[in-house]
Amino acid sequence: MAERRSTVFLLLGMLVWVAAGFAGALIAAVLMGIGGGLLSNLAGPRFSSTPTDVVYVLVPAWVFQGILLLAALRQGRRADGGDWRTGLGAGPVVNKRRVMLLCALMLVWLTGFILLTSAIPALRDFVKSVTPDVLAGGGDDGVGMIFLRVGLVAVLAPVSEELFFRGWLWEALRRRGHAMGMTACLTATPWLLLHGIDAPGRILVLIPAAVIISLARYYGGGVRASLAVHMTNNGAAVLIQTLAVLTGHGE
Repeated sequence: MAERRSTVFLLLGMLVWVAAGFAGALIAAVLMGIGGGLLSNLAGPRFSSTPTDVVYVLVPAWVFQGILLLAALRQGRRADGGDWRTGLGAGPVVNKRRVMLLCALMLVWLTGFILLTSAIPALRDFVKSVTPDVLAGGGDDGVGMIFLRVGLVAVLAPVSEELFFRGWLWEALRRRGHAMGMTACLTATPWLLLHGIDAPGRILVLIPAAVIISLARYYGGGVRASLAVHMTNNGAAVLIQTLAVLTGHGE
């Protein structure tokens, strides 16, 4: 009973941090709107400072992911007396060959899924409806926009999400005696729900990725393994979407 109660409080704490991330993102969006309006009033009508819709997504997303990253580092440090690496399960990868195979499996899945969407119009329309705007770039994107998009999707999001869910939360659940299967479910489920807030159908698309990333965490013996697979997935997705835009197939 004590173990169950401890797990409930742990999951509630996780939700509190996620809520703090959303609050920070909302504050960032509000400040952007206020700041843009003030600059327009000061500089006159010739100065256009209203952020685009994509910027309103990207900047708050950076804030949200930054808060998750800080939360993971803080909780990991508290969990192991100041050593955040142990608290996050950030030790060396113990089975590099299996992790490399899982990275390859992620690429195979991503490639196969793209081929399916190309062959099935209904599936293609569904994927477009649940694909986040941060993945869709334009040919006229400036350097700043490219940095925001690629830095978020290919670097910050995988790092913060892995350290938070399959780092701190995974280690905390294991210390409470939960089996690997239960630990994988309790870390993958909130990760999936987080990505499905604005488009619940996205959860279906990401379930295979959640399974492969969880397997990497298990077989690799630490969060570095799942991070490698997660970054492989996100980096490939950004590259494919960018090529689609440049070749005129991203519309």
